[in-house]
Amino acid sequence: MGNKDRVVFVVDDEKGVRESMKMVLKDKYQVFTFDCPEEALADVALEPELIFTDIRMFSMNGLEFAEKMKKIKPQVEVVIITAYPDFSSSLRALRSGAFDYIVKPFGKNEVLEAAERALQKRNQVLKKAKMIQKLRKAISLNYKATTRALVLAVDAKDSYTAEHSRRTSELLVAIGERIGIPALKLTTYERSAELHDIGKIGIEESILKKKESLALFELKKMRQHPLIGYQILRPTTFLKEGLSIVLHHHERYDGKGYPEGLAGKKIPFPARLFAIIDTYDAMTTQRCYGSKLSSIQAIEEIIKVKGRQFDPSLVDLVVPHFLKFNKDGYLNRL
Repeated sequence: MGNKDRVVFVVDDEKGVRESMKMVLKDKYQVFTFDCPEEALADVALEPELIFTDIRMFSMNGLEFAEKMKKIKPQVEVVIITAYPDFSSSLRALRSGAFDYIVKPFGKNEVLEAAERALQKRNQVLKKAKMIQKLRKAISLNYKATTRALVLAVDAKDSYTAEHSRRTSELLVAIGERIGIPALKLTTYERSAELHDIGKIGIEESILKKKESLALFELKKMRQHPLIGYQILRPTTFLKEGLSIVLHHHERYDGKGYPEGLAGKKIPFPARLFAIIDTYDAMTTQRCYGSKLSSIQAIEEIIKVKGRQFDPSLVDLVVPHFLKFNKDGYLNRL
């Protein structure tokens, strides 16, 4: 799609602003101007990809308009126009779903750059959505073959992740059987555990394999993988009861985890259980960014943070079983 096919709305109750914006944008985009938000909402059939809107208007302010528009067209990007920039209004704009804001009086380059950034972000969102849609379709067609393919796809980017997923799913089954989890539930948990890091498909290899500490922006990207994985697997009915493992295996008992910051028993049981197993395997495996610990050392570290990182009652229940299993997750019968 060329830029001239891309539809941009300009919503402002000042005619001068609307005309100025149209003059700046019309050579690159199809531009439609509106003097009130209600008219723009009524014309969403024009399929806008980007909207510039004033923050202060008579009938409805730009933040309310952005929220309403995002509910109708979630993938449209919104840039707020304001003459009174401050931290509070900027924060409210972002929370309403706006991508960015520009300040009056604005220059031509400022407007064009804001449009380009917003549309680039929209392209990235659409690309990720298409990838997720394809993966969902593949998963629904053939669970086993797809699982193998997904694990191999992760393995191609980071061999540690694929092997880690296999080991943790096997260890979850072994421990789950010993603590009395019903077989049917355990099968679902096993499948979800095997795919718990599948969201790393959407993370750059340079981040996955980095030996040094991650920069803040890299850490933020890495922390998206539970949500990406959940979005990929959500339509699969056979994983429904175990999807909390995918989404919440990095939550902490004290509420300082991610992606949702759940605390205590608000974290679903499968995720609270798997978080302990996941951490145990990670600590007892050689990784590019850290040396492995012995089973005893890993257990000591887990016990140190029970009540903060992990459910203390589950730590007491699970930890005694770790020494009964070798590194591959099979019962050590010696």
